[in-house]
Parts: sequence; C-alpha cells; structure tokens
Amino acid sequence: MEDGPTSVIDPSTDLFIITIETHRRARHWSFAELARRGGLTQPEVSRVVHGIRMPTLRHVRGLAEAFSSAPSALPGEPPTMAEWVALLVDLAEAARLSVRTREPSA
Repeated sequence: MEDGPTSVIDPSTDLFIITIETHRRARHWSFAELARRGGLTQPEVSRVVHGIRMPTLRHVRGLAEAFSSAPSALPGEPPTMAEWVALLVDLAEAARLSVRTREPSA
C-alpha cells in the first residue's frame, strides 16, 4: 500500500515547478493565496507544484494571471500576462516532453 499519490514530474528538477515556486516564495504567498489570485483551487495548485498532476492550459492561465496581477518580485520577471503565459506554456510543454521520453521505472 502506498503512502500517497506518486509524482508524475520531479519537483526538484522540473523548471515549470521551480519557476512557480521561486516566484510564489518571492511574493511570500501560500498555495492558497496563489490559487485565489489565479482563480484556481488550493488543492490543484498543490498537486501541480508537487508534481502529482501535469499542468494544463487552465493552470498556466491561472498562474500567469496571478503573477502578472501583482508587482514584480524578482528582476527579469515577465512584465505582462501574455509573456507569463508564453513562459509557462514553454516550461509546461518541456515537462510533458520529459515525462513522455523518460525511461520506465524498473
């Protein structure tokens, strides 16, 4: 019997998750605050950030909305929602590709 859901994505190495966590922490936001600002639920943000669920376009749009609606917390952040979406779509697609090409566990 397993203790909990298995990660689909490795949160310690995936750039989508690392990016979300870096910017969330820089703003001192909880998962609940990030979810509220992005029109998402706290459990779905938690599942994405812990690598249990692949990010969808809905997640990307919500996260982009949250980050673009608040003042920049880090130098070099995308200045607009469209640029946040572009960044997060690229990172989410890279995560999907890495999962598809990963060797099956033995």
